Amino acid sequence: MRKLIEKLIGVVTIILVVSSCQYKFIVEPEPPPPGDTISFKNDLLPIWNDGDYCTACHTTGGQKPDLTPDNAYNSIMGMSGVVVTSDPPSSLIYLFPSPSNTKDHTWKKYKSGDDAIVLKWIEQGAKNN
Repeated sequence: MRKLIEKLIGVVTIILVVSSCQYKFIVEPEPPPPGDTISFKNDLLPIWNDGDYCTACHTTGGQKPDLTPDNAYNSIMGMSGVVVTSDPPSSLIYLFPSPSNTKDHTWKKYKSGDDAIVLKWIEQGAKNN
């Protein structure tokens, strides 16, 4: 009888422990559909200015390029190699913070799917839209 009670207590304990676990399911952004137009203002600026993400360093008076909303477009377009419309995958604004780049930009990376949005914007001509 004692062994049965011990087993029952063990099973109840396991059930309580497992049922008390919380899992956070993170929904990763999907790459944009092929026909969608990427907006600099509505799609890129929110990526760079999400809390203290890119603009923790890339701000006015900080690390270049300045990715704050008022300065981002002129800053990235005014620096050599940052946006290369003739070879979008070589653009530093896409390449350096890409999650797959493990050697160059070691601080914060784009979240999954954000790099695809940046690349598509460059492929569409890097417009200030």
